Amino acid sequence: MCVNVQFDPLKFLTEIWTGLSRRMGYLRDPGRKITQLTEAMSHLQWKAEDIKNIIRSAERRGEMLTSEVRHWLRKFDAIDEKVSKIQNDHENGTFRWCINHRAEQSLAEVSKLVRNSEFRMVATRPPANRTMVSYLSQLQAFLQDDESRVIGIWGMGGVGKTTVLRSLNNELLCSSEAGKSPPMFDHVIWAVASKDYKLGKLQRDISKWLGLPLRKDSARQAMEIMDFLKNKSFLLLLDDLWQPVEFADLGIPQPTGNGTKKQKVVFTTRLEDVCEQMQAERKMKVQCLNEEEAWRLFQDKVGEETLQAHAMIPHLARVVAKECDGLPLALAVIGAAMSKKKTPREWRNAISLLRKSRPYEIQGMDDEILRKLKFSYDNLADHNCRKCFLLCSLWPKDHSISKTDLIECWMGHGLVDEQEFDNINEAYDKGYGLISYFLSACLLEPGSDKYREVKMHDVLRDLTLWIASDCGERQNRFIVISGETASEDSLGEAEKISLVASGDSDTSSLPSNCGKLQTLMVQRSISFTSIVKGFFKGTPNLAYLDLSYTAINELPQEIGLLGNLRYLNISHTNIPSLPVELSNLRELRFLLLRDLECIIIPSGLLEMLVMLSVIDMTNTWCDNWKELSRLRGCLKGVGIVLESIEDLHQLAQLPNVLTWRLGLRKLVGFNEPLQLLSPLQLGSRSIRFSIQMLKIEFCESLEVVSMVCDGGGDKCSLSRLEEVELRSLPELKEIVWRGVCPAVMLPSLTVLTISGCHNLRNLSWVIRLPSLEDLTVYRCREMEQIVDVDDEIGLGGEAENGVGAAGWAFPSLRRLCLRDLRSLRVFGGSFAFPSLEVMHSSSDSSSGIAFLQSSGGSSLARAVRSRLKARSDGPDPALPADQAVRLEMVLT
Repeated sequence: MCVNVQFDPLKFLTEIWTGLSRRMGYLRDPGRKITQLTEAMSHLQWKAEDIKNIIRSAERRGEMLTSEVRHWLRKFDAIDEKVSKIQNDHENGTFRWCINHRAEQSLAEVSKLVRNSEFRMVATRPPANRTMVSYLSQLQAFLQDDESRVIGIWGMGGVGKTTVLRSLNNELLCSSEAGKSPPMFDHVIWAVASKDYKLGKLQRDISKWLGLPLRKDSARQAMEIMDFLKNKSFLLLLDDLWQPVEFADLGIPQPTGNGTKKQKVVFTTRLEDVCEQMQAERKMKVQCLNEEEAWRLFQDKVGEETLQAHAMIPHLARVVAKECDGLPLALAVIGAAMSKKKTPREWRNAISLLRKSRPYEIQGMDDEILRKLKFSYDNLADHNCRKCFLLCSLWPKDHSISKTDLIECWMGHGLVDEQEFDNINEAYDKGYGLISYFLSACLLEPGSDKYREVKMHDVLRDLTLWIASDCGERQNRFIVISGETASEDSLGEAEKISLVASGDSDTSSLPSNCGKLQTLMVQRSISFTSIVKGFFKGTPNLAYLDLSYTAINELPQEIGLLGNLRYLNISHTNIPSLPVELSNLRELRFLLLRDLECIIIPSGLLEMLVMLSVIDMTNTWCDNWKELSRLRGCLKGVGIVLESIEDLHQLAQLPNVLTWRLGLRKLVGFNEPLQLLSPLQLGSRSIRFSIQMLKIEFCESLEVVSMVCDGGGDKCSLSRLEEVELRSLPELKEIVWRGVCPAVMLPSLTVLTISGCHNLRNLSWVIRLPSLEDLTVYRCREMEQIVDVDDEIGLGGEAENGVGAAGWAFPSLRRLCLRDLRSLRVFGGSFAFPSLEVMHSSSDSSSGIAFLQSSGGSSLARAVRSRLKARSDGPDPALPADQAVRLEMVLT
């Protein structure tokens, strides 16, 4: 085959000469180019100032910048910084070739920005919705209330706090311009604090708004503002607070609601703590939009033209909107990005990226959403908090995470170090503190059970996975598999893999060599039955392994190769015994063996686990638990089941074992009262200060549980005991109290469950428990009433203690469950149940509805009706919206 190639030497030489000439030109004196660049930049700065003046006017009207203008301003800031650096480098004598080259490139960028500085629209009025109307109505009520001087609006990033504040500003402005009524305030001031605000800048913004002269000295500027405002009514709208500000430092008089001049401050923040630090009398949490309002916002951003471009697009658009999980920022940005996508393929691709937690590949998500939300992450207290937050992303989307599971995950990764504390309960306290911190920062939200579980908003979860991937640079560090299987190449690079609640049956979907893998979470994958032979050989760095709530029935001997393993959880599995090779795990700190019926631990294994801090065999029988005494270190927490009083006496005398969760079952042949406060029972120091859960069950002959204390002080207090269950104790007749008050002995008791105790007739002592939140009583045949205020249990009498007075008894009770109580005729006493949210009651003919309708149940019925009415009437206008009363009554 012959190829004819034509070559023009003259053209070739001309092109080479042009290129060389241009580059040779960079060696000339850059002064001319710098002058051109400076003149062009000055022209651009004038344009920017004009645009900013238009923006300021728009913000006063409560309007929002368009995405196009925000994008232009970001480019302007970037080129402004770049040109300043070129000018400085030129003055400092940087090599002229470099200066000329950079100046030429920047001049082209400046010219392009000038050409693109004409906008059809700079700002738009945010669309009103029912939620917005509700927020504005609440804010208006707060403004009218003289007691509401400082008002905090809080919520997660991108949820619409600024929109609410702008809408309030706009409403006040429109009302004033319409002249319908005298304005509420002489001055309405808008200022933005931002994350790293400077006092001087904030003062200048306020002064410009008020038309005051600008001073270089901040103290003098504060005095100017103070003198101007002190005798006027004003409303300061302060957006985006990350830390408290002192009003006096700004020059703002301390807000007052007295007399004819209203002086108020409304601010927005992502942090509930800032509301407390600012001493806000009223708080209002801005929530994500519901599904229909989210869809309306998304439709508005996508536009009718795109939605009508193909018959499939409206359906696909609904799916994309749902993936945004009601977050207005995500709905607006993704909606705008999708407004140019007019084929179903493009929409299906977006859905795929969102479901795979890769939204950063959608145009605008990176800069417009993820980097904005990242401010909340960056603002966390320290690197340890940030690591804890990232681990929350290892659960699937929309998954409610048990607070206990989350804290144990942090402990297992060494982020909450149990070695720093005297016992494991203190480590849990720190974990709960972290959860509260994340909730108050709107980085987590309450789960399905708002007291025991948390959730991560879908967009925030995408954020954490993006951060964990070094902002998209290393996509495979954290991999969460839920339904879909990732590629073997990506899994091989992973440091953390989650199969939580997946359909995997074994580890065959994972590569044989995961050399970087440190964390493997398989819990709640109910089909998971085995670990493929040889898998652990390829995971030498594995430090955290959770196999709980799976169908696995054996731990392979190769587990002994995991020399870095710190955390092993095989709770709620079918594993009957531990392999002897487990003794090689010299770094193991947590061994969780809950709810296994029984577990066989090879003789001598426990004493080889030299770093062990926690071994939890709650609801699991273990024959050779006494080998715990051979451990050289101190166990911070032990969960154990015992079947004889002699074993309990022996456990109480082990100084290196802090009993955390204790189960007493059977106690065959034991007919005496169970003296729980005895030094040989729970009164032992190694139990008294650490026990968190107590379960007594299947003791056929136990008649009396005795709470008798002859001493005083902490000897009569189980201060850490939070959960008690008395189950299947058919002969138990009474719980005797002498020399000790229930409130003093059990100050932390939160959950009390009593079942199958057929000879118990009442539980009068429960009204003395200050922390009791959850009371469940079921299958107690002879229980005639729950509380008998005349019962001889040392209550001290109604006059002394206010028994039956509204607000005294059951101050914390949220959930009450009374089921299968055949003889129940009265609840007893007259109580207000100030915290009651949920009541479960049996529908048996002698209880349930019949009981509530009877005279005996009337006080409880009145309390339930009162709480239901409180819910149906809506929140008390004097209460923050997020504290609205909720109560459900379940009759089963």
